[in-house]
Amino acid sequence: MLRRRTAALTLLALAAGAAGGAQGGPAATVRPVVWVQAGHQGPREPGYLAQTGAAGEMAFTTRLAAALERRLRAAGVDARHTPGRVTPMGAAGAVFISLHHDTSSGHAGVAGAVTGGGENWYHGEGTGTASQRPYPDSAPHRTPPTTVSPAVAAASARLAGLIDARYGAAFTPANGARSGPVTLVGPGGNTRMTHYYGFYRTGARARVIVECGAGGRDGAILGRTDLIAGALATAILEDLGLHA
Repeated sequence: MLRRRTAALTLLALAAGAAGGAQGGPAATVRPVVWVQAGHQGPREPGYLAQTGAAGEMAFTTRLAAALERRLRAAGVDARHTPGRVTPMGAAGAVFISLHHDTSSGHAGVAGAVTGGGENWYHGEGTGTASQRPYPDSAPHRTPPTTVSPAVAAASARLAGLIDARYGAAFTPANGARSGPVTLVGPGGNTRMTHYYGFYRTGARARVIVECGAGGRDGAILGRTDLIAGALATAILEDLGLHA
């Protein structure tokens, strides 16, 4: 596995070196950039400050983000962390992944960014029903937002499918899952996920959000952050062409 990943990264480096040599600059190793967001971690995004997450969610997302970032870096990926307030805004990259766990009555799910509409708006700083249009009392958002092109939507759907397959294989009763199978959310599905604000704060090629399970019911598997990080890292590496 490591030999194939190393070979893939070497090819990227050679391509970068050729480009650098043609321009008279030094050869450089190109590592794909993956932005990992710990959902609800402070500082949070303006317009969504009231969304502090379910009980214990922020502690979970920060642990999982750290575990995922370690795995990606070990595989040669430039994994970069961002809190709830996407930082820096509009940064380019290969992948943006936002990590969450759902409420106790929810379930595990994954969604990619979709075209049409825009980011979710809420009353005040994040309460009420999601809307693609501002409410009269919606708090201001940071501008200008990025956009979700058809190419970004296609890349996001592909990555979401890979995560659904890999995490779905780990999200089993034997591993402590109790809320049912992982749900792959597509266009027209849960708009809180498909129009997640983070998708409009990044310039990444593929943008996904993962609800890793229901707090409480899925507590046993949510406590296994290394297992979850392994499944997510495998899917991301597959998307990047660095899989075994």
